[in-house]
Amino acid sequence: MIKIWGRTTSVNVQKVMWAIGELDLPHERIDAGGTFGKNTEAAYLTMNPNGLVPTLDEDGFILWESNSILRYIAAKYGVEKLEPADLRERARASSWMDWQLTT
Repeated sequence: MIKIWGRTTSVNVQKVMWAIGELDLPHERIDAGGTFGKNTEAAYLTMNPNGLVPTLDEDGFILWESNSILRYIAAKYGVEKLEPADLRERARASSWMDWQLTT
């Protein structure tokens, strides 16, 4: 099962949760970061050395950075739903995701 570590007030957690919701994936979200803490504890830092949210744990596979998590979820569960099958279209969507990080 997918576990997402992060608080709902984080825009980066929100976009990951949106993708999970669009694909109706079973999941558990664990409050972390901000007033919830946990993200500076040793166990969390082992998963995510940056200490930021979100972090994905899928049966022991750990991934951090929201756009990386989105790409993973889209490729594994959402081809033709969240991610184009065509490589060029996928690259174009990916460039927009990266543009969003700085704008």
